[in-house]
Amino acid sequence: MNIGYRIAEMRKRKKLSQQELADKLFVSDKTISSWEANRTEPSLAFVAKMSEVFDCNISYLVYGEIERNDIETEIRFKLTEKEYKELELFFKNNATVLGENKQLDTYFQPTFRNFINQEKIQNKEEIKEWLRIGKRGNKVILNYKYWHINYCDEYEVEIDNKENLTKIFTALGLEELICVDKERKTYCYLDKYEIALDFTKDLGYFIEIEVKKYSKNVLKEYDALLKVAKDLHLNLDLIDNRGYPYLLIEQKYNNME
Repeated sequence: MNIGYRIAEMRKRKKLSQQELADKLFVSDKTISSWEANRTEPSLAFVAKMSEVFDCNISYLVYGEIERNDIETEIRFKLTEKEYKELELFFKNNATVLGENKQLDTYFQPTFRNFINQEKIQNKEEIKEWLRIGKRGNKVILNYKYWHINYCDEYEVEIDNKENLTKIFTALGLEELICVDKERKTYCYLDKYEIALDFTKDLGYFIEIEVKKYSKNVLKEYDALLKVAKDLHLNLDLIDNRGYPYLLIEQKYNNME
């Protein structure tokens, strides 16, 4: 199966005609027909919009079942406000705007198995696991990540009742760690990378660059990711993938000392 087949498959599952899908994407029905016949291929920006219409993962449309859709390759940098504004202007002029939203993520861990604690923070240990409930507009997503060296396994599912899930976590002995409150602006860059410009409450400004189209193995994609960051004049020595919850908890413990 190819991307054209999967677009047609998901369109039919949603009981949409080619014209109805075209209307939602502000393109012609001939464009949809061309994509489904694999005469042309949609840009990542259109793939992202279709994933919202179809309510499926971007990676499913691009790769299908034979490729992993539970892997994430990204890097993050802390920015000054000046750097943030310069990059925001650059991406407005050189990338496709995907959206802007407010995100609220609540992180949990089992009381019998610490993902993170004060001792790990003090010893600057790498945190390999996160479990969170995240609000994305009208959607609520349960997400688990396990980090390897240059990528992470990622599994997520949409839920319809955050309050009840939180009660279940409490009943099962999961404790709430921290809440991350951020404003995110997202762009598609070079038809391959998703750029997130974040302002995170109590932490400041950040940029995340994530691979959304894999054409090489993970390690080669990571090397290509580093080159993109370098071309954006980001200092590779300042990569910080510890995650917002780690940074907030570190800040909390440092303030207690």
